[in-house]
Amino acid sequence: MFKMTRLAALVAAALLPLSLPLPANAHDAAASGAHPSMFEHMLKSMDTNGDGRISRDEYLAAAATKFQAIDAQHKGRVDAADIASSPAALERIDHRAQALVDRLDHNGAGYVTSDEFVAAAQKRFARMDRNGDGRLTPDEMTADRRHGKHDGGGDKADKHAPAAQQRFARADANGDGAVTADEYIAAARKLYAEFDTKHDGKVTAAEIEASPHTQERAVHVADRMVRHMDGNGDGVVAQDEFMAAAQKRFARIDRNGDGFIDAGEADGARWAGRSHKPHS
Repeated sequence: MFKMTRLAALVAAALLPLSLPLPANAHDAAASGAHPSMFEHMLKSMDTNGDGRISRDEYLAAAATKFQAIDAQHKGRVDAADIASSPAALERIDHRAQALVDRLDHNGAGYVTSDEFVAAAQKRFARMDRNGDGRLTPDEMTADRRHGKHDGGGDKADKHAPAAQQRFARADANGDGAVTADEYIAAARKLYAEFDTKHDGKVTAAEIEASPHTQERAVHVADRMVRHMDGNGDGVVAQDEFMAAAQKRFARIDRNGDGFIDAGEADGARWAGRSHKPHS
């Protein structure tokens, strides 16, 4: 039971930031230069002939290998629980939680204090409050998500709107249709308290991974991934559905249609389709 709980917690941040108050996301980490680019990760796992690019065959072979890793019981199909318990999910979320701590831990102590967490939330509020009126609307929060992921607007904004609305509702304590700085910071403090399971004022990456909040996000993410790939609506993803989704994603990334993915195409697609990360 503990194993499944922990593994489910670790899938959460692949697609979505950990919460409303968190000031950091994967884009922030990448922009800081702290982590390898998407293309570097892809080359390491997919470029079998060493030519410095990813062919369609290499991409699909990697997707097939990924499916087999998720389908640990060799059922020929996977569900949300399988995705949540996959080795890739564990590694990805472990990395993300540590990256978040590294970003917020300004004194290099290896953990995040309440002051550091709140200070980061204050900065994020200021960034989202583009008109400077001291109040956030749902549109401002959705726009911040879109901006952070380099989305081009349109259906991308619509895709992230439900999650932004949920975060907004949690922070809008008095239900007046706007989130003030005080409400936003209060939400940040509440989340920090949830992370700080030892009640010692020192939140570590392990605490973030194992928190109920992260587990909740994990379930949401895994379910959303299944819904995206589940072509026949039976609640599971068969291997052919998984591979079909991988082929579609390759076509989206390969913008010039030459049958290969280069660095510009891969890193440009990092933010435009993160819900399809399992295939890359």
